Amino acid sequence: MADDTITNPDTNPDTSPDGAVQQPVEQPVEQIVEQVVEQVVEQPAPEAAPPEPSIAATLVIEASPSAGSKSFSDEAEPQSGEGGEWELLLGKLRQWLDQNELNNLWAQARKPVTILAGLVGLLLVLRVYSAVLGALDSLPLVPGLLELAGVVWAVRYGIPKLLRSSERERLLGGLSQSWKAFRGKA
Repeated sequence: MADDTITNPDTNPDTSPDGAVQQPVEQPVEQIVEQVVEQVVEQPAPEAAPPEPSIAATLVIEASPSAGSKSFSDEAEPQSGEGGEWELLLGKLRQWLDQNELNNLWAQARKPVTILAGLVGLLLVLRVYSAVLGALDSLPLVPGLLELAGVVWAVRYGIPKLLRSSERERLLGGLSQSWKAFRGKA
């Protein structure tokens, strides 16, 4: 037997239908390789699967102004290819300030802003006042002495002025005049 021969059951005419070899046949290795190559070449290549779609990491959408919209390219040009929202916001703000809407807005909002500032100021004064009263209330004997001072003042100055009608009218007139001066309608 030669070294370059191999037994091939497929080329043996004495094989049974179940593929069992009844009699070995020796063939050179070159013939077996040629037969395998012919079989491979004759068989159709399996269909290549279509490539899977890849997912884009970033999506760039070019802005194109429509027929009725105004282009902001001359107002705000982004420095890089990303973002541009900040420049767009600044462009809108500059455009709004150029229209001089700030004066109209301030004229409309002056009264509500003044009322709001007054309420905040009143709240601040009340908080400070309650803090001072809380501090005085925590000291021993001070609350009782302050009550006594209030009662003495009411007896000494309040009762004589409230007993006579002329004194009452003068007291109420002075209070209303002080209130008008405080409000600025004096």
